[in-house]
Amino acid sequence: MTALLYGNLSVEIVPSLGVRIERATLRQPAADMSRCARPEMPARPQILGREQQLTDALRAIREGLPVGFHAACGYGKTTLLHDIVAVAAGELPAKTCLYLRADRDRVEDLRQSLVDRLYRSDRPVKLTPGQCDQVLGQVSAVIAVDDLAAGPGQVADLLDVLSGCSVVIGSPRPVLGRRGTSQDLPGLPDDSALRLLAEAIGRPLTAEELPAARRLVAATDGQPLHLRQAGALVRAGSHSVASLARQAAQDPDVLDSLSVSALAARERRALAILALAAGALLAPGLIDAIGQVASLADCLDSLHRSGLAEQRDDRFGLPVCKAASYRQMLLDDLQLGAAARGLSTWLTTRNPTAAESQSAADAVLAIVEFAAERADWAAVGQLARAVEPVLFIAGRWEAWHETLGRGLDAAKAAADQAAEAFFCHQLGSLAFCQDRLEDGVRLLRLALAIREEIGDRDGADLTRHNLRLLDPERPSPDRARPDEPRASRRRRSPRVVVGLLSMLGALALVAGGVGVASVLGAGGHGQHGPPSQGTSSGGGISQSSGTGGASQSSGTSQSSGTSQSSGTSQSSGISTPALVTVPNVIGQTQSEATSSLTGQGLAVTTVTTSDCPPKDDGDVVSENPVPGSSVPAGSTIVISPCDSASSMIDVLDVVGQTQSQATSTLQGQGLVVTTTSVSECGASDDGNVVSQNPPAGTAVETGASEVIGICIGTG
Repeated sequence: MTALLYGNLSVEIVPSLGVRIERATLRQPAADMSRCARPEMPARPQILGREQQLTDALRAIREGLPVGFHAACGYGKTTLLHDIVAVAAGELPAKTCLYLRADRDRVEDLRQSLVDRLYRSDRPVKLTPGQCDQVLGQVSAVIAVDDLAAGPGQVADLLDVLSGCSVVIGSPRPVLGRRGTSQDLPGLPDDSALRLLAEAIGRPLTAEELPAARRLVAATDGQPLHLRQAGALVRAGSHSVASLARQAAQDPDVLDSLSVSALAARERRALAILALAAGALLAPGLIDAIGQVASLADCLDSLHRSGLAEQRDDRFGLPVCKAASYRQMLLDDLQLGAAARGLSTWLTTRNPTAAESQSAADAVLAIVEFAAERADWAAVGQLARAVEPVLFIAGRWEAWHETLGRGLDAAKAAADQAAEAFFCHQLGSLAFCQDRLEDGVRLLRLALAIREEIGDRDGADLTRHNLRLLDPERPSPDRARPDEPRASRRRRSPRVVVGLLSMLGALALVAGGVGVASVLGAGGHGQHGPPSQGTSSGGGISQSSGTGGASQSSGTSQSSGTSQSSGTSQSSGISTPALVTVPNVIGQTQSEATSSLTGQGLAVTTVTTSDCPPKDDGDVVSENPVPGSSVPAGSTIVISPCDSASSMIDVLDVVGQTQSQATSTLQGQGLVVTTTSVSECGASDDGNVVSQNPPAGTAVETGASEVIGICIGTG
């Protein structure tokens, strides 16, 4: 079992059943149980042509101002941020300097990650949001946050929390608003771009190649990723600089397609795994567990040299922004079901607290999202069940909540009552911890009703325990098993009673050595003042002084909580939720469908689909559970609006390529290729494509037919 302290609660995992919540007993802190952490000195990457951006960032850091760099995929934001952190660490040795990737827009999880990087504890502790803010507010450090997809409001809140820090942000679009300077990261200057291209080719550019190389740099806007790809293609002998410059002038992204088309089968398989797990950096052992690729080390090295995969230390990955295009080109290699099974098996055999499990969790989150988009509910359910303990113990509760919701959708789609009860139990227990008391009562009661209906006595006992703790004045019926005395059943229930202060009291801040106990206030309640004030910093339960009873609080905020009676003024006992008939919303617009479903007391989740004809664009084309089903009030209905535009692609230019190269390129776009012979062509074009229909640049649907004309010479 794995227990985590949160506010004045201890939350533990009971295998196969869910989490069990207990009140934590507060004890005197033990200084030897906690210690400060200082991130390792980052290594400086090799970088070209970013001297001005580095100078600007260092100036902002010295002035204590936030600075951001935004650009599309492939312009080198990650490398720049690593370089900034490494240089800052050397020039400002008194400051802690660290780099971390954001978990998309999950800013609460980002704050927890910052705490985890700055502190170490011998036992798992998750600070409440208020405690995180108080602790991080005392930190003075240089913090680079990459791939931040949050909105300006969320970023402003984060900067307020990190008021003593110099923050550098990498993002796909500006997120700082008026809080600092934000620069559009351009392509490399011409000289640096040409140097990078030559390095990728592995030799100096010839005088004959130089004009074409300049055209290639202009066509790619000096984007480092495309230049590395072009250099690898020239080095392999499959293309010349001139041919790549001509094709890139039509569409720079053709370099992605050409690079993928040039891969051997095992390299495509390795890249497919990275595409499935886009956004995660994976160790080779984990990649092999997912896909079992032969000669994996050579494959990964080749992918990195080809500009198709990024490498950090001994880990490999693919940027999130490349996921959609690469997955489309690698559809035949993805093998989603096999990847889900391999990753789930690997994860369930590992310690959920290990760093390698966290890396795997990043991969699972990406694959679950992709599987949900494809309505592969078997993969979603399997992965959600495997990863949720890892997200729980890591304190990534935003991601945990999202994953539990997807798992619940998968359980409903599969009509798996046991799984539905499990995910309802987990969601209800999480709501309880976060003081969303009404949601907690509703979900736990639903879980209990299902578990009792299917005869899951162990699960029902656990759910009943959490309900009783949530609403002690109205306990649920304590049904003893017919074959087991009640006292015996209590002995079977695992109990973890651990002290909050023994985990937090001796934590010291990296900059200045301020103890967390002094930051959080006396008594460990997460605020200044004595515990008799009756509020808590999280978890919703505070022990009343001098009695054996308990008072309820909505204490994740620093203000005093809402009384329990607001969320649980139900009649005693456990009631079965009312059933609702799912209305038919197929053919309605997304807004109409959402209104129809919420009007029936149902929740709505939207999963856009492009597998639909253009005439249905904007309308709902499927819903799950199906119309006419009977579901408990408050259940989530998944609707799929049609977005046929997302299935449209621009035909790539393949004129001048060999038949096999052109076929691979077009099939990588999801097109059906047919060939025709052309005799009116020059002898030098023999065997190459001399025409294509529809012509390059035409927008067509995925799966459309493309006819290429192959020169057969003049004989």
